[in-house]
Amino acid sequence: MFAANARQLLTTCLCAGLLLAPAARAERQLAIDQNWNATQNSTWNNLSQGSRLLPLAWLLALEQADNRAAFLDAGHIAKFRYLDNPGAPVKGLPLGFAVDRQDDSRLSELTQLRWKRGQSNTEPWVGMNCAACHTNEIRFGGYRMLIRGAPTLADFSNFIRALNAALTAALQEPAKWERFAAKVLGRSQDNAENRAMLRGELAKLIAWQQKIEDANAADLEYGFGRLDAFGHIFNKVLLRTGAPDQTYNPANAPVSYPFLWNIHQQDRVQWNGIVANGPLIKGIDVGALGRNVGEVTGVFADLTLKEFGPAAQGYPTSALLQNLITLESQLARLKAPAWPSVLGPIQVARWSEGEALFKDKCQGCHTVLRGDDIKTPIKVSMTRLAGEHPLGTDPQMACNAFFNQGQTGVLGPWGFFKQGTSKKFFLVPRSERYGERASVADLLTTTVLGSIWNRRKQLLGDVEALVNTNPLFEGAGGQGLRSSLRALSGQPAEPTPANAQLQNCLQVEHDLLAYKGRPLNGIWATPPYLHNGSVPSLYELLLPPEQRPVTFRVGTRAFDPQRVGFVTEASDAALQSAEVALENSFVFNTRDASGQALAGNSNLGHDYGNAHFTEAQRWALVEYMKAVGGKRVGDRVLP
Repeated sequence: MFAANARQLLTTCLCAGLLLAPAARAERQLAIDQNWNATQNSTWNNLSQGSRLLPLAWLLALEQADNRAAFLDAGHIAKFRYLDNPGAPVKGLPLGFAVDRQDDSRLSELTQLRWKRGQSNTEPWVGMNCAACHTNEIRFGGYRMLIRGAPTLADFSNFIRALNAALTAALQEPAKWERFAAKVLGRSQDNAENRAMLRGELAKLIAWQQKIEDANAADLEYGFGRLDAFGHIFNKVLLRTGAPDQTYNPANAPVSYPFLWNIHQQDRVQWNGIVANGPLIKGIDVGALGRNVGEVTGVFADLTLKEFGPAAQGYPTSALLQNLITLESQLARLKAPAWPSVLGPIQVARWSEGEALFKDKCQGCHTVLRGDDIKTPIKVSMTRLAGEHPLGTDPQMACNAFFNQGQTGVLGPWGFFKQGTSKKFFLVPRSERYGERASVADLLTTTVLGSIWNRRKQLLGDVEALVNTNPLFEGAGGQGLRSSLRALSGQPAEPTPANAQLQNCLQVEHDLLAYKGRPLNGIWATPPYLHNGSVPSLYELLLPPEQRPVTFRVGTRAFDPQRVGFVTEASDAALQSAEVALENSFVFNTRDASGQALAGNSNLGHDYGNAHFTEAQRWALVEYMKAVGGKRVGDRVLP
């Protein structure tokens, strides 16, 4: 009863405060110290990874599909929960939308577009960098708090759908085309020849975008703050293999974007631990580099895969390795955000009780770090989906990464001898070659290796040593990049129906059919919870799974500091009109029509005696997780 009453009171106060003074709230930015300076913040917000979504001039000229307003109108972008970027190099670009100005002469025709005579080969494009997906904002009591490295609330899928619809409208609707062409070409170059070129290139980009959208099609709606990143990356690789009979895998396993502080200290990253950090070669963390090349491959990097013979120099890619290394190196300095006093003081006695409970019940999987510790190496705990003590959380993401297959296309058997590409990209001893089908995780590993090899001079200068003796790629004891990517092998050669695949997954014990437990510093700033964002608050995570909310609303940035999560009630109509960014418009549903856990959205699992906790114990654990790794000093808890 206390919890329900407190929750109702808190929500009432929040909504009343937000309604009474929205303008004052918008003016009060509370700085959260995460150990970065202004230059590093700007680098995070704006540095290009080599992501190329569309030409900058096109985006600036683009209108929304159903009206004349600019696509980049702040209110329109806020609907997808991307954040403002006052320091953007081009006015109006959201935070993490980076301008890419690289020479496109080595790239594919998909981003080597030419829409006017005499066009430069360094025409600026726009793509996304880490900040677009790993920055969030929390609002409470008239304050806005920007959290760097936190999972975004962005609705990526609907943003892309809206962008594709806007591009299509610009091509097909005469009035929109007239305005679009005039803005893109400018008065001096607006002529019939250039308009014909622009129309052809716009149609080419739309066709490619539609192929990507079709490949990723899934019945499950992601909503705010989730993306099937692996599904999108895997399908991008399958698209680039060029196989005419390609079978794509539904991108039906959306997860929350992982929070990024302390990741360089962990031996494994990604929710399923598929990527390992390290080793360091010439100061470069090759595991992290491989992970980031894979990430930008899925987020609009240009990529050309080639048959084994023509691929001697690797796979041309727009991924900018030095910039990826810069961003990863900067992340090694990022500290977890400390619980700010504006959210209310830590109750010291309750925090101490929670600390004891955490050590007894949670610390076996979630190592405790001091809040300012960015050095201590962490061996993360992996809990399997099958076995004696299964984790019980939604298995879809780990299962897809493990089992998904595809046609190998240009990486498969080729030439007179019908030889496929080596899974290690290079012909090193005992290297296995591709047949007609393969694990998509293996194909991604090969793609990453070939991409890095293509851009190796950015890292190591002119590499002349034989590949099989170069520690960057293999090394003694198999500790090179391929091992760091923890590629899969030996999976079925034929596709498996999705429902049978999921059932099979829950019967197989494997280190990569698992999810990781990581340090929870700063966990307060990362709702919703579980890897798929299916539990709204830390308090509800500690309830027995069957008592967790079956549905809840997502989309607001308004914070509930008692339960520790975003407010889940429907937004008041007046509040919606006052500020679109506070609409709680998406209903997250964890069950299907028959009442069974919805694949991809299940909120079950992660139950280690939750039913045996008293209410007081749950609240004590919540209090402790506001400041995990803190230290009690007198009547205060220090981060």
